[in-house]
Amino acid sequence: MNSHIYDVIVIGAGGMGSATAYHLAKSGANVLVLEQFQRGHTFGSSHGATRIIRFFYDKPFYTELMKTAYAEWRDLESVSGKSLLFITGSVGIGAKGNPYGRAARQSLDAAGVESEWWDATQLAERFPQFRSTDGMEILWQKDTGFLRAAECVSTHLQLAEQHGATVRAETSITNIDWQTDIPTVRTENSQFQGRKVIVTAGAWTGKLLAELNLPLTVTKQQVCYYQPTDSKRFQPDRFPVFTESTPDGEFIYGIPVFGSFNTGGGLKIARHGRGQIISPDTPDRTPDADYIAHIDAYVQKRLPELGTAKHTEVCLYTETPDEDFIIDTHPHCSDVLIAAGFSGHGFKFCALVGRIMSELARNGETDFDIHPFRIDREHKISSGIPRLQA
Repeated sequence: MNSHIYDVIVIGAGGMGSATAYHLAKSGANVLVLEQFQRGHTFGSSHGATRIIRFFYDKPFYTELMKTAYAEWRDLESVSGKSLLFITGSVGIGAKGNPYGRAARQSLDAAGVESEWWDATQLAERFPQFRSTDGMEILWQKDTGFLRAAECVSTHLQLAEQHGATVRAETSITNIDWQTDIPTVRTENSQFQGRKVIVTAGAWTGKLLAELNLPLTVTKQQVCYYQPTDSKRFQPDRFPVFTESTPDGEFIYGIPVFGSFNTGGGLKIARHGRGQIISPDTPDRTPDADYIAHIDAYVQKRLPELGTAKHTEVCLYTETPDEDFIIDTHPHCSDVLIAAGFSGHGFKFCALVGRIMSELARNGETDFDIHPFRIDREHKISSGIPRLQA
């Protein structure tokens, strides 16, 4: 056994793990990060060029937390000298009176975050790229934008290392022994001890903590990229992030053109959720032709200038039944902490969750209200309101 005892071992170097490692190392903790794949791998939930960042939610506690999350991302930009967060504003499209739009507006109002109702005429005047239809109701929110996802992960890891953290990639975990005096993490060839162990393993969390039977479901999600004929009309300074709740309960989201078309970039459009349940170890990451055709049909109706998808990619969601996160201690060992189940809408919170996990590991508590994310909340699951989490 490696005789060194770390202050904290972080398992998983994706969005949440990288941010956790940064906040811990910055605070002076001796941190080891273990990642089963290469750094920046494409097998989980944190790869790709962009993720939406937004205030609007149907649950007010997310909107409140986003106030600090935005500040944490801006602080990361300041410390790293990188541009990571781009503001575009957003339009949330739905039928008049749709439940999600109404609940989101209520959350924004309660938090003191500005928003506006638009009709189809106002949408057409401001963003003529959209094909409008009668009966539409649009929620405009000026602070929405996107994060450079892969760059955010690499930046957090780089800064963690600058503060003394050790990052070991291609190191697969076989067991977490939390029943010893000091938690022990075993790999295929070695084992490590940490006074605290934080599991941020995404789709592999349920497998690593099988004894807890966590309510986590791993699903295959697909993203399409489009190359407009006139790409200038769809750049972040001329086209917003958008979401749409369709009459049949689907949620579609889109992010302006970003990145080079030659390297898989473009205008990103996808459906939230409704993915096929799979094992995270399933090697097949091939997009489905039917899914691509479905998104193409939506694009033809709403954004006909985009044509058909030029590139697709696959990622994973790790979902809880109520789509709320799990941020808690292991029920049988207070030295093991868990951040999981981000259900396809967690990336925007990474910088904040990293801070929260650091506070929990160092102090045993956090200043933020994480009660909605307790493991034992089953009795509160599902409010019946359809959710858009992109």
